Amino acid sequence: MSQNAIEDILPVTPVQEGLLFHALYDQNAADVYTAQFVFELHGPLDGAALRAAAQAVVRRHPALRSAFRQRATGQWVQVVAAQAPLLWRELDLSTLPEAERSARLERLLADDRAHRFDLGRPRLVRFSLLRLSQERHVLVLMNHHLVLDGWSTAQLMGELFTLYAGGAAGAVLPAARPYRDFLGWLGRQDRQQALDAWRLALAGVEEPTLAGQGLIGQQHAAVAERPERVELEFSTEQTQALLDAARSHGLTLNSLVQGAWGILLGTLTGRSDVLFGAAVSGRPAELAGAEEIVGLLINTVPVRVRLDRGETVAELLTTVQAEQAALTPYHHTALTDLHAVTGQGALFDTLLVFENYPVDLAAMHLPGGAAVADVQVHDAAHYPLRLLVVPGTRLRISLDHRPDLLDRAAVERIAQRLHRLLPAMAANPQRPVARLDLLTVEERERVLTTWNGTAHPVPDTTLPALIERQAARTPDATALTGQDGSRTYAELDADANRLAHLLAELGAGPETTVGVALPRSPDLVLALLAVLKSGAAYLPLDPDYPPSRTADILADAAPHLVLTSEALAAAVPAHLTVLALDDEQVQTRLRAQPGTEQGGGRPHGGSPAYVIYTSGSTGRPKGVVVEHRAIVNRLLWMQDRYRLDGTDRVLQKTPAGFDVSVWEFFWPLISGAAVVVAPPGVHREPDRLARLIQDAGVTTAHFVPSMLRAFVDEPAAKACTSLRRVFCSGEALPAELVGDFHAVCDAPLHNLYGPTEAAVDVTHWTCPAQGTPDAVPIGRPVWNTRIHVLDAVLRPVPPGVIGEVYLAGVQLARGYLKRRGLTAQRFVADPYGPPGTRMYRTGDLGAWDQDGCLRYAGRTDHQVKIRGQRIELGEIEAVLGRHPGIAQAAVTAVDDRLTAYVRPAGQDEQLIPTLRQYLAEQLPAGWVPAAFVLLVQWPLTPSGKLDRKALPRPEFTGSAAHRAARNPREELLCGLFAEVLGVDRVGIDDSFFDLGGHSLLAARVISRIRTALEVDLPLSALFENPTVARLAEAAAAQSGMPKRPTLRRMPRPEEDE
Repeated sequence: MSQNAIEDILPVTPVQEGLLFHALYDQNAADVYTAQFVFELHGPLDGAALRAAAQAVVRRHPALRSAFRQRATGQWVQVVAAQAPLLWRELDLSTLPEAERSARLERLLADDRAHRFDLGRPRLVRFSLLRLSQERHVLVLMNHHLVLDGWSTAQLMGELFTLYAGGAAGAVLPAARPYRDFLGWLGRQDRQQALDAWRLALAGVEEPTLAGQGLIGQQHAAVAERPERVELEFSTEQTQALLDAARSHGLTLNSLVQGAWGILLGTLTGRSDVLFGAAVSGRPAELAGAEEIVGLLINTVPVRVRLDRGETVAELLTTVQAEQAALTPYHHTALTDLHAVTGQGALFDTLLVFENYPVDLAAMHLPGGAAVADVQVHDAAHYPLRLLVVPGTRLRISLDHRPDLLDRAAVERIAQRLHRLLPAMAANPQRPVARLDLLTVEERERVLTTWNGTAHPVPDTTLPALIERQAARTPDATALTGQDGSRTYAELDADANRLAHLLAELGAGPETTVGVALPRSPDLVLALLAVLKSGAAYLPLDPDYPPSRTADILADAAPHLVLTSEALAAAVPAHLTVLALDDEQVQTRLRAQPGTEQGGGRPHGGSPAYVIYTSGSTGRPKGVVVEHRAIVNRLLWMQDRYRLDGTDRVLQKTPAGFDVSVWEFFWPLISGAAVVVAPPGVHREPDRLARLIQDAGVTTAHFVPSMLRAFVDEPAAKACTSLRRVFCSGEALPAELVGDFHAVCDAPLHNLYGPTEAAVDVTHWTCPAQGTPDAVPIGRPVWNTRIHVLDAVLRPVPPGVIGEVYLAGVQLARGYLKRRGLTAQRFVADPYGPPGTRMYRTGDLGAWDQDGCLRYAGRTDHQVKIRGQRIELGEIEAVLGRHPGIAQAAVTAVDDRLTAYVRPAGQDEQLIPTLRQYLAEQLPAGWVPAAFVLLVQWPLTPSGKLDRKALPRPEFTGSAAHRAARNPREELLCGLFAEVLGVDRVGIDDSFFDLGGHSLLAARVISRIRTALEVDLPLSALFENPTVARLAEAAAAQSGMPKRPTLRRMPRPEEDE
């Protein structure tokens, strides 16, 4: 563009700068920052006069003659051309047959939308006039958002038709107010004052409001070219009622709709403080003639709605309107500046646009009898969901959504709820917000009754009674097999009875607890059954736990006595009674006991069956007390559903301190099947596990998903053809893993879900061999169990909407041992069950899908599942916080690895090794963070809280004092460590576990070492020798080779032909 051709050079607004970035980001794709207005005109029309009027409009407004260029500094400017050619085309379609004419029209419109604008040329508005018949025409206005907003488009078209009527000379219109005037006003605003006002308005906002993440049906893909639309229309009577309700309380219709969307958004996201975007005209009252300026003045600002469920609808709406009115002087503030104010990369993903244009485009009339018969607008959705509100005698709301992010069915449900909500608000503005019900009668019936129709008769009995009846039916069948041999049902029952008699003599009975500290073995199963027969509840104590943690559990539970072995007895505090089962005197006493059932002290359905300790957020583990009726219901349902018989072999590999072990121990024993007890340590090694399954003919096994991943990746898994059923629980099950499992195993895979507080599992879902959803469901409730997905005030949320999962029914635990306050906090009254019943607040997030299956959606707190272990990050933080070298501590999970962030209290070069040792003495091995990050300064949110999103990502790298491999064996091990751990380099002195290794990765690297070095190295070797240098020596010793042998490169031998 020559110097003489330039009329003006103007700065760009922050909104324009953002549009330029997005429009130029991918110049090969369609530019979605454009709009197409299609006007259907009926009546006689003078095409030449309309073209002359369009040329006059372009001459009137500098914005329509603007191009966008970058200076050498990278700064964008808009260059206004003194003259710009009118982009105008006319096509006559009237000679085509009607069907062909309609198809050609649609193709022309689509081609027009697909044709990109050259932003560097002053041709960002173009017109098309398409003749359909003598008195039917279509006028198309296509523009880039850089030069026109919706208000300006209405202004422009009003001027176009006025000039058409009065002649293109333009004398009929006053001089246009130039876009430069708006830019001048914008440049004079006090930016800091505006930011301070928004900072106050957005104080406490710590995360964006993303409706797309709160809806089942969300997908992920690239930006869609054009949105899909769901239309919502209110009757004349409903519209008038909305207007009357708004006026009677001094409110605008816009405020009423904004409040309604805030309430619905709170339901969709499960939050009480929500944000959404609102399009504002950007035309300040103090700028005279601002409403006549043509250009891009519109802006998007946040609307914040804080939902106090106790306040009335009128109070909420009044607050929303007052807060927005106070921010009106600052509506010019760029959204990117507000991102910086809050420290958020995004604030919302929904936009509400309330149309209040100065000209009603659909009501325009042209001289000579022509009139606008219809207006169609084709605009892109730059947010996943946009609500376009069009007032009138019949209020219309269009929900434009990106189909790549939200499916149509989900958006239709949103529209239905909005259609229910607005009239309900207008009918009684004094109603508390908490009493607005967004569920239809049919939905309420489904989520509360139909999908919870699980009633089933279950006998009033106990776990030992069920096992005793099975022993009477099949006395000679094998009940237990293990390294030390096997026991029949009769032998197991008699041996358990002898120990139960002895326990009863020592005071065990109903409402007492007996600790069991034994390694996994048939004797462990025998001990647990004997405790149950005595009437007491068993308390499993993992021999692998640090002594300090076992001591904490014993101090809290105060069991009547502890069953253990001579080797482990020393770990039990001296004040507790200890019964070492392998002690000769104990054996003598056992042989003197009768092998029949003991008469007194039998448990009943309400007696505790076991107490299992789980992680506690305060640093103190808590004991969950589960009664017989709960676990009986769970096991009888499982037998009815999956049908074990005398030919089945069930693998028992889960440590007794985890509740999955309960069904591994006892489901086979009530069903005539056999328990195959895995030797200690086997559950960590996929290859040994596969061999055990093959050798023992295991038909039924359980895996947490992370262990199932390791098992599926083990080549020997394909030979486990005896498997008839495989169960998964403990973590979210990835869909990809389901497919990989079915590729190597023909057995069905069942996904189960449940917390320790509800007798192991409460939902079930069978994974199909093909077509598994991206988010694998956790399924439907088991017998006599109810699932509620509720909002913050315990109302059921609609299907497809995420809420907190509550459990009710017979499988609920009694509560937490000696923790009445915590029990009352987590086990609350059930408002949807019979009087006096309770429900358990899981802390899990979930949503019903449209078929009545539950889908898991995360946690409400800082609890995580790592390799199936339920870990309260707060417990690790509490233990860290007690160390004198720590000023502050936080723990997160990064890529399924625990990471500790610590701010030291002083200078200590050995702090990290010290902390590792300290935590290893206090917590189970899997709870010690894989990485420690030292921070000088704690990252904080604007409200002063820890900003977890700003915590630096840990680097799992080798030590600074890097020692390279000294021989081929060490070089190979360094490479295997690095590959399995996903790090760049490993030195021979770097610890596998300090670099982020854990038990499953250890199993994987040992498997690789066995293949590469052809040495049968046990998994324990890596735990005992965690560095490459030490492990290389262990491998050499295991293979009988000298340490650090000299290896020579040799040619590969050819195979015999």
